[in-house]
Amino acid sequence: MNLDQDSAAQIGTLDEEVSWQAVLGKDSRFDGFLLYGVHSTGIYCKPSCPSRKPGREQVVFFSSRQAAEERGFRACRRCRPDEPIDRNPHVETVLRACRVIEANTEGPVSLAALGEKLNISPHHLHRTFKSITGITPRQYGEAYRLKLFKLQIQKGKDVTTALYEAGYGSSSRLYEKASKQMGMTPATYRRGGKGMTISFTIVACRLGRLLMAATDRGVCAVSFGDNDRKLESLLTAEYPAATIRRD
Repeated sequence: MNLDQDSAAQIGTLDEEVSWQAVLGKDSRFDGFLLYGVHSTGIYCKPSCPSRKPGREQVVFFSSRQAAEERGFRACRRCRPDEPIDRNPHVETVLRACRVIEANTEGPVSLAALGEKLNISPHHLHRTFKSITGITPRQYGEAYRLKLFKLQIQKGKDVTTALYEAGYGSSSRLYEKASKQMGMTPATYRRGGKGMTISFTIVACRLGRLLMAATDRGVCAVSFGDNDRKLESLLTAEYPAATIRRD
């Protein structure tokens, strides 16, 4: 059956980069969970659609056909995304795992606890999660908490408030991985990277254009797009007080 609005709200949506990889790979495992609309044509499709690959900046993702049609997109006549389709149970398991990880504000969820919550063996869950997303549940949790922390900082929150609201049980949990995950201390990030020198490069990859930026302490940004200028402007906006240079 199709992923309707109620089930979409319950299961949630995949990360945009995972979604884009599914579209590039015409991955039928994501049919029924994910739809994408193309601004230039006004059409929405299933990930497995045989149509020509659109540019990344033209694409917007949806979790239901209702959401796509409310935005003014019409169904593709080739892949017929508005017709019923069976959902891949492995993708559904991964989506539910993501929602459990995101909902746990007390800190990391152990693989055993996650498996018990979803009624699946930890080993099978770990293997399934990584085969679908390319990362482990633990890595997903770490990336999600860091994303929340950055969003809180960007809203003007102080470091202490931001780290607790992002699910870090203590400041040490964030600071011990800050250099590896942020390339700077949380306090420096809050100051827009003041005093840091950030080097970046932009190269071609399977997802389009890839920007990677780093300080002398570690990687501080990885982003994808189709436009080099836009990628660079996003980096500058995130670190307005840093010295940024292309290397």
